[in-house]
Amino acid sequence: MDTAYLGKYGQLRVLSTAFLDGSFIDPLSQKKGAEFIKQLSTTNYSKEIDNLSGLYKGTDLVEAVINTHMMAMMQNVLFAVPSNALPFVNAYISRFDIENIKLILSSKKLGYKVDQTEAFLVIGRGVPAGLLGAIITKEDYKNILEQNDIEGVVKSLVKYGYGVTLMKSMDAVKKDNDISGMILSLDLLYYERLIDVYKMHNSPEGQVLNYLSDSIDIKNLMSSIKASVMHYKDVKPYFIKGGSIPESTLSELAEKDAYEIKDYMPFKIDYAFDLYKKDPFLSYIEVALEKELYKKYIGAFRRSCLSLGFLLAFMMRAEIERNELRNAWLKNYYGLSSERFSHMKMIDYIM
Repeated sequence: MDTAYLGKYGQLRVLSTAFLDGSFIDPLSQKKGAEFIKQLSTTNYSKEIDNLSGLYKGTDLVEAVINTHMMAMMQNVLFAVPSNALPFVNAYISRFDIENIKLILSSKKLGYKVDQTEAFLVIGRGVPAGLLGAIITKEDYKNILEQNDIEGVVKSLVKYGYGVTLMKSMDAVKKDNDISGMILSLDLLYYERLIDVYKMHNSPEGQVLNYLSDSIDIKNLMSSIKASVMHYKDVKPYFIKGGSIPESTLSELAEKDAYEIKDYMPFKIDYAFDLYKKDPFLSYIEVALEKELYKKYIGAFRRSCLSLGFLLAFMMRAEIERNELRNAWLKNYYGLSSERFSHMKMIDYIM
């Protein structure tokens, strides 16, 4: 135990009581439009709803509210965190910069306008520059969004440490209008940074490194499954280093029928493959793997109270709630089937 975490542990324990549970979120999936927002306003999301209702409506408002609230919860981890844990927390939160950059690249490829994209970005609104782990601020994103094309976006990201990595895939974008290489390079960069920072932390907490390794395995297994479904040939460049499954095994799996891959999963999720066989929706498999990953680690991290793991559990829980609320909204807004929705739910299963 590290007593430097004592104050932060107490603060986050109190803040954890504000997380929503499944009994509140499930009924939200039956609410539409204003009713969804009205019900959510009875919780500690009311501040974000009040602040953003004048700027956004409908889906834009829901996305902006739940993303902003999640980042506010993440911000709580950064205040008074032990100095040796700060680089790891920053590196973890940079996953939302990665998410935003992917969104912007996709929107430029599809020709979307700024106002069709901005509300969906995960930004710490009203937070002083540099306070949140993600180094790109709301003002920075405004400039990035205003670029005319993908090349302009990439050039504007050079000073944030992403542009050089993305530039390596620029020729493929110009030639084939294919941004998959860029998307992959961002994932590779994220996990490489996260593992490097963790090793520098010099922590005895092997569970955190195991969690990172299992997370990479899941990413790589999903790449193998997608390659199998899409009949991709050269899949080696799509695998992230740092997992426990050898690249040769992942390449072999990519050549198998997707249903056969179930026997190679790190968790027993045969039911998800059975669902996929009836309804070819890959999220059944991906979400099932994520559920097992969270169930394996989040409880253990929460019990390791004076440690880096406890901080990680809090951040994971904030992200899970964001995803759960988003799914509840999409259930009615986009007509997500009840079966698909029921298998996307996580909170009750993992908590």
